[in-house]
Amino acid sequence: MARDVKAHRGLTTERVVDAALRAADEGGIEAVSLRRLAGGLGVTPMAIYRHVRNKSHLLDLMVERLLDQVDLAPAETATWQDRLRRLLASFQAVVAAHPATALLLSRPFVSPAALRVSEALLATLQSASFDAGQSVRLLQVITGMVLGPAINRATWAAASRDLPPDADRQQASMEGLSAGEFPYLSSAADQFMDWTAGADANRLTIELLVGGLEALAAEPNRGGVPSSTSSGHLP
Repeated sequence: MARDVKAHRGLTTERVVDAALRAADEGGIEAVSLRRLAGGLGVTPMAIYRHVRNKSHLLDLMVERLLDQVDLAPAETATWQDRLRRLLASFQAVVAAHPATALLLSRPFVSPAALRVSEALLATLQSASFDAGQSVRLLQVITGMVLGPAINRATWAAASRDLPPDADRQQASMEGLSAGEFPYLSSAADQFMDWTAGADANRLTIELLVGGLEALAAEPNRGGVPSSTSSGHLP
């Protein structure tokens, strides 16, 4: 009992969030359990409830911790393209450091940091001459495009943890492709099977986004992006 009291007195919300992030990065959101966290921290579950109301609240705190790391420092002399590159690269760095990020952001959540990220992105888009409604629509699309590869990597990693004995069957099927029927796939079979793309894929994602937005901004009707207002946020 004395040990538990001592551990409880040293427990902070930050320590609980740290432990939850470690668990989520290693085993996904489903690995985050208040009872399991209590055991790992050497306290009773009731001690955890002194810092978080429930699991949903804990997941929100985890999102807040992650998004608070996104660099939103203004660069007034930079172009909107460079501001966007900087913001998205910082966001991608957070995602790369914490594999659970994409899955945490794929659920409804409440986060002041998310509002700040959204505000910065909307400001950047409107400086590119998109109106308020168009900026919201584009923000929603950008969110999906940036999180998509990360979600794919996270789900791929989760599925790989429980691969069957014949897990190499997909690789074998690629290696046996007929060059006559699949000339392009067969010539790039090794690269095609690598879905752990990192920095290069992140850079390409950003450049595709920036290039696409430049093209849309140059069109008289902004590429047909609806101008009606809607709600949305990044993430």
